[in-house]
Amino acid sequence: MIRELVLLAGLSYLIIALVQLMLNQTVRLESIVIGAALIAVSLVHWAPDCEWLKQWEMAALWIAVALFVGYALAKAGGIA
Repeated sequence: MIRELVLLAGLSYLIIALVQLMLNQTVRLESIVIGAALIAVSLVHWAPDCEWLKQWEMAALWIAVALFVGYALAKAGGIA
């Protein structure tokens, strides 16, 4: 059930990205990147190997934490 909900959420956000692409051509690259990322994230939950999925989820979590810390440091340093 959760896999189907994640896939449905990914598809709905993909539709929003496509609508944004049609309404505003200046976000073309962002819409394509977000669309590809949403498809990849939605489909990764269909992986048959749970250990592989756990490793990728942990990697994604730590990458998100590192990006957040990097942004906070850049903001504190006056760069961002």
